[in-house]
Amino acid sequence: MTPDSTPSALQRLSRWIRFAAIAFATCVVAIHSLGWFWPEVAGKAHHASHGVMLLAGVPLNLLATLEPGERVLVSVVSVPYLVVFVWAFYRLVKMLRGFERGAFFDRETVGHLRAFAGLLLLAKLLSLLAMHLRVALVVHVLGHNKSRFVVNLSSDDLSILLMCALFFAIAYMMEEGRKLAEENREFV
Repeated sequence: MTPDSTPSALQRLSRWIRFAAIAFATCVVAIHSLGWFWPEVAGKAHHASHGVMLLAGVPLNLLATLEPGERVLVSVVSVPYLVVFVWAFYRLVKMLRGFERGAFFDRETVGHLRAFAGLLLLAKLLSLLAMHLRVALVVHVLGHNKSRFVVNLSSDDLSILLMCALFFAIAYMMEEGRKLAEENREFV
């Protein structure tokens, strides 16, 4: 895109998706931070008569009863997931910036899409592992007679895994499109 030209609809859409991705990733980190380190505050926003509010598989009211050291132990399990999650969204933002420049099939843009897909897949696997590890830690801290261990795998989890596979396929198609464009340039 040149400085005088107006951005295309796809470039404008990429900008809005980039803003939404930044807001989403920031909210996820903020919710985890608030829930793990100040569950009393997060729990006040949710009235007990409406059920139990869970953060990554652990009820907030239960987190509020844990000692600070126990709470930190349980929350540290989320750190690898959150780091990979933020890294994935960093690569998504870089890819969307490439789209805003009109670099739809550049090698760098395709690389960002592949990295995003791989990191999102890893983040999902780490979040599933962390959720079960957190629950196991809470069971250990509270004693086996006060809580139960539950295995949780939802259709949303499986959908994200399939979506990552789709992103890899799209990245492959973008790479093939780039190669075709290069061959056409050489031919002409």
